[in-house]
Amino acid sequence: MLTDKLRFLWGFVRHPREVGSITPSSRFLARAVTSHVPSGARAVAELGPGTGPITRVLLERLEPAATVLALEIDAGFCADLRRLLPDARLKVLEAPAQRLPQLASEAGFPTGLDAVVSGLPFANFPPPLRREIVQAAYDALKPGGVFAGYGYAPFALPPLLRSVFGSCRLGYEWRNVPPAFVISARKPASAPGPG
Repeated sequence: MLTDKLRFLWGFVRHPREVGSITPSSRFLARAVTSHVPSGARAVAELGPGTGPITRVLLERLEPAATVLALEIDAGFCADLRRLLPDARLKVLEAPAQRLPQLASEAGFPTGLDAVVSGLPFANFPPPLRREIVQAAYDALKPGGVFAGYGYAPFALPPLLRSVFGSCRLGYEWRNVPPAFVISARKPASAPGPG
């Protein structure tokens, strides 16, 4: 755990706008975010897994036949995830979140993902990049698919999710340092799938 925290702190020191926090998500926050992933989900993407606290909980929850596509732009975090989480269900991709629809299709999910979870620091991103990432998540989801993430300020992600998904739900996890908002949205069942 201490090693994870040091890795995360080093990631923050190197790329503060991309990492967004000096400490990884707590197990409480990881559980709160992953609780929105539908039971029986077979295709899930994680945006910005960092040192993997949410990834670990996802892998605990998902079935043996599930796949997790973890999109991370930090090469060090990618190497650590591959080394520390040697699970055949986990596919670590050194790629930006905006490429999710293409990467999901290439990974064998052309009809869409069941869920997208995010550990990205949306408040640190310029508004056009926020919208591009949320739109990519929406486009990669199958109808009825779920997006879940967290943030430390309610101004960055919820308005964007309402704009793209039509609505969103906002919760709060006090048992994280710092406490965080947990945000989720569902792609309408009547929406067209990817492609």
